[in-house]
Amino acid sequence: MTQPIEIFQTKDDQIQLQVSLQDQTVWLTQAQMAELFDKDVRTINEHIGNVFSDGELDRKPTIRKFRIVRQEGKREVHREIEHYNLDVIISVGYRVKSARGVQFRKWATRVLNQYLVEGYALNEKRLKERNIEFEQAITLLSSTLSNQALVNADGQAVLQVISDYARSWSLLQGYDEQNLPDNTAKQTDMVAIELDDALTAINSLKQELMTKGEATALFGQLRGDGLTSALATIEQGFGDTLFYPNVASRAAHLLYFVIKNHPLADGNKRSGSFLFLWYLRLNQHFLAKPVEALINDNTLVALALLVAESKPDQKELMIRLIEHFVLLK
Repeated sequence: MTQPIEIFQTKDDQIQLQVSLQDQTVWLTQAQMAELFDKDVRTINEHIGNVFSDGELDRKPTIRKFRIVRQEGKREVHREIEHYNLDVIISVGYRVKSARGVQFRKWATRVLNQYLVEGYALNEKRLKERNIEFEQAITLLSSTLSNQALVNADGQAVLQVISDYARSWSLLQGYDEQNLPDNTAKQTDMVAIELDDALTAINSLKQELMTKGEATALFGQLRGDGLTSALATIEQGFGDTLFYPNVASRAAHLLYFVIKNHPLADGNKRSGSFLFLWYLRLNQHFLAKPVEALINDNTLVALALLVAESKPDQKELMIRLIEHFVLLK
């Protein structure tokens, strides 16, 4: 497969590199890094070796072999050449103390943002083959990546969530017509979260985060009765009819309500994510797989970011997206 190519040029116009883009990052060969940092290839090779031997980066996810076409005499030769991703490039740049490394990082961030927002990472061909109209998903994806400046692991997790969901959509035309399939499976005797228990748990989370310097005194403080409402709403029904009839529906709405309604002075995304996982674990017996096998850390971060950036009229889309990951028995 031919990967996209972008041209990087230094401000002094002395260096021009053809940069490969793939897997939501940029890639350079050792020779290109040597040219970029004005060092010989042997020096670059030594620094790359130290990056891996010091345990700073793992070798497997940071190296790819791309086919390069070279003219050797009158022959056109195809060779598989090792390329190194942006993490390696930045690490080598720090080690050789190159100002060009900073310039390249800023350029790469801008280019990657452009590619992510335009949806290249969504496997456009696969989506077109399934005749999926995904403008709303692209809009949400674009705003999340742009507003959060996510050209990192979190950004890749957001992309993976959307891409994974897209594989099972026969969507968004159905969304526009308001006929998306509903998650209507009915379950009974689901375990509820009581407000006092929720507050105790959030406070424990707060203390743990504060010891790490990752939260302030405002974390988890109630604002009005929003949390009470969120916990009560997902339990509501009329007669024998439950408004939220199963664990997936209730967990998805709980995550959405806590993040979007801001019932806490600070830490709504983290507290909402915490309550979401807790609710699923309380009701593990209704799920097809262990919670950890359904929702990993990257997926949860991505879902929380997408919910936070979504517009009110995208609520149903977000609920379907969250429910997609909660497999019921």
